[in-house]
Amino acid sequence: MLSFLDVKRADRNYEFFFGDLYGLMFNAGKRTSEKVMDEFGSGNRILIVCGTGNNAGDGMVAARLLSENNEVSVFPVKGKDSLRTPESRKAAGKYVIEIIDLEQFHHKLGECDIVVDALFGSGSTGAPKKPYDEIILAINHSGRKIVSIDVPSGMGSDIAVRPYMTVTFTDSKEGMNSENSGKIFITDIGIPQKVFDHCGPGDFVYYKQAMTDSHKGMNGTVAIVGGWTFHGSAIFSAMGALRSGADLVKVFCTSRNYNIIASYNPSIIVRNIDEPEVVREVGNNNVIVLGPGLGKNQNPDALLGSLRDYHGIIILDAEGLEKFDEARELCKDSRFILTPHKAEFVKLTSEEPNVENASKFSRRKNCTMILKGVEDIITDGNRVMYSAGGNPRMTMGGTGDLLTGILASVSSRCEDPFRAACLASFINKKTGDLAYRQRALWYDLDDMINLIPEVMKMSLE
Repeated sequence: MLSFLDVKRADRNYEFFFGDLYGLMFNAGKRTSEKVMDEFGSGNRILIVCGTGNNAGDGMVAARLLSENNEVSVFPVKGKDSLRTPESRKAAGKYVIEIIDLEQFHHKLGECDIVVDALFGSGSTGAPKKPYDEIILAINHSGRKIVSIDVPSGMGSDIAVRPYMTVTFTDSKEGMNSENSGKIFITDIGIPQKVFDHCGPGDFVYYKQAMTDSHKGMNGTVAIVGGWTFHGSAIFSAMGALRSGADLVKVFCTSRNYNIIASYNPSIIVRNIDEPEVVREVGNNNVIVLGPGLGKNQNPDALLGSLRDYHGIIILDAEGLEKFDEARELCKDSRFILTPHKAEFVKLTSEEPNVENASKFSRRKNCTMILKGVEDIITDGNRVMYSAGGNPRMTMGGTGDLLTGILASVSSRCEDPFRAACLASFINKKTGDLAYRQRALWYDLDDMINLIPEVMKMSLE
């Protein structure tokens, strides 16, 4: 069963990987026409009622195909020129059928055999407004057989189409049942599996964007515990978190590198964790990162002990991975995301670094993992996603730290750590690809950091 966000994600990823949605629209209209013919045969008088989006385009395609064996009329509620998506306008331009107005609609409704509901697709929310509410009530009271495309328009509200049958695509949609959707036919419209199991810009649908009336801290606060040995790693993570939208990014380091990190960028808040009262501040953040630049033989046990009541997300990277079992035992209410590369995975699990073992480990340990590689594997033990892209230059030191910072920021704005991990991996690899197009193999971490906002902006448009 697919939620509205799942459907929206699939649409955006399809466009990213394969181009515009018109091919899917044609297939959707074709499957609808086939199911109508299977159920009712030919020689029927069919009225297709359309809205303004892609659901209307599905209806336009179905209308043309059904007109070969039936008498078909189309009623665009707001007129043919109101179609607002390129695909629906293309469908209307390709398939010229009888277009009727409101006055003709009531006449046709009284004499037709079948009404096809192509008003709203799965993206519609809330109760339909005028004039749609009146049209839906008229359809419901017509006594005709009603066929909804994808979902019954207005489903979930007090004013919804009550169909005899619904032709839906790929899978049933969240909330659909026989009472509100009639007979449900799930049809395949040719969406490749890559759309569903590879990370893409569609993963932004799970990302909570900043509200205009939000204030400081509402859009993500990140604590990075690192830089105790290698200051650069903590800086790269902090800059990744800042450039990907976190409101506040704090680095908790020791006095050894405090001055170096504090002098790098005034947007990074730097705290000296050698001061006992500072340790308590770490838990006052949405996301905690442990590991970047921490170094070997460092002991953050006092910090972990202070997080017993922490309810947020803890990301473990680099040396932080070695503290996983201890952290999970101490921070029972936290959600964990691990970001090992293949060698770290072997050290962590004593298993080969592959999708089966990553899934098994994540399921057993109740965590989310990004197993980094040429193609990242993201899993929470129940779901698996792949993230392709990147280039040989991303083997340079710091790209993993940058991913961790992006992940921290995104995790503060996504309810689901798995979805955050998918989005962060996509942003990181896409940023590397964009830097490669601009500078080939001679870009550096600063280039990637500066391109993060551009990648996010492009993906959200």
